[in-house]
Amino acid sequence: MKKIAKKDSAPKGETAPKKDTAPAKATPPVKADGQVQVLVFCPSDLILAGILKALEADLKIEVLNIEKNTIDVFMDSIRKLRPEVVLFASIEPLPNIREICKAIRELAKGQRTQLLLLGNIPSHEEIVGLINSGARGYFDLNDPLSQLTEAIRIVQKGEIWLPRDKMSSIMDRIISVVGRDMKEKTLDQLTPTEFQVLRLIGQGKSNDEIAAVLFISKNTVRSHIKSIYAKLDTHSRLQLALYAINSALF
Repeated sequence: MKKIAKKDSAPKGETAPKKDTAPAKATPPVKADGQVQVLVFCPSDLILAGILKALEADLKIEVLNIEKNTIDVFMDSIRKLRPEVVLFASIEPLPNIREICKAIRELAKGQRTQLLLLGNIPSHEEIVGLINSGARGYFDLNDPLSQLTEAIRIVQKGEIWLPRDKMSSIMDRIISVVGRDMKEKTLDQLTPTEFQVLRLIGQGKSNDEIAAVLFISKNTVRSHIKSIYAKLDTHSRLQLALYAINSALF
């Protein structure tokens, strides 16, 4: 006979305590070793089919969710699922794409979410604007979809992915724009240690490598970088690296 659990009852004269019925907070799925968790936004069924076919061929790519409708729902998924890479596919140019990039960058603070855009490659100036707004790369629809998983892994590591045949000219343009935007700022704002940290970032050094070179802790390196961000009004490691390059610090 199946036992039936007795319901809890309060002693006479006492009111039974109310049980907590608040919904549990959404938690991101547990990540396996070497796996990259991706959230996809793509309104086009045709393009989405090609994306999923490319991603399914790589067992280390996990698609957490697919959004096809509103930007608000898409943003909510980023907040709840905290993906490592957001793949945002748009065939038609969106007038507010820079604002979308900035909003994703704000949501991603502290959770290391990187944004990879997918579509028809825009002008160099537009790509520069998108990178400065928070995107980590732009995948051209004319490139082989077999390269998509490579692009995802590149941006997941915090590096930049751009169409290979346009990389050099686009990076030259980015450097010139960063130099122009920061021409009012001077290195005099930085302490001697912050100056050294910026110079090493320009050389492509990681936080671990910077700590070893300067004989300081990784936490101290992060504190210096945070201070440099504030003093130079920058928002990404890429901007710092380009500023160091443009200022000929090495």
